[in-house]
Amino acid sequence: MFNLLRGTGLRGAGAMGERRGRLLRPMLTVERQAIIAYAAAHGLTWIEDESNRDTRFSRNYLRHAALRELEDRFPGSTANLAAAAARFGEAGELLDDLARLDLEGAEPSFPLNVSVLKALTEPRARNLLRYLLQRQQIGIPSEERLREALRQLLHAAPDRHPVVTFGRWRLFRRRGRVLVDTLPNQDP
Repeated sequence: MFNLLRGTGLRGAGAMGERRGRLLRPMLTVERQAIIAYAAAHGLTWIEDESNRDTRFSRNYLRHAALRELEDRFPGSTANLAAAAARFGEAGELLDDLARLDLEGAEPSFPLNVSVLKALTEPRARNLLRYLLQRQQIGIPSEERLREALRQLLHAAPDRHPVVTFGRWRLFRRRGRVLVDTLPNQDP
């Protein structure tokens, strides 16, 4: 919910995976009360960070106030939101699969031939750009910025070299290829 309210896309709205690289989260589907009951039954102690209760932080406000009110008004809403987040995560994986198919065997990285993007519908081309940026661990620009980048990359005259910046990154076209790098004089 926090990510949705911040305006993230499908990937941000998706549930945390049980595994990301070497990071494992095997108890994501276990309810907090079940973990507390188990720990108490086995004499385990734990430390709670008191900042987790501070509702001045947006995440905590959602957890301790907004979600509780939603649950009071709409019983089961927490479980429904968690299920929706899992479906968002699955949809994100399907969009990644589609991006890999759209690459038609090309390496899933930049540089990317502009012809690959031109062969796609606009939503699929944006999806492919999002996928490639995410693979390089580059923060995805806003949807408006991504649309503008795609428009410039595809429709600028052949003698033009469009450059779209977002954060410390720039997406640009040279010799029929789309490239990405950091702005000059900036560390990645």
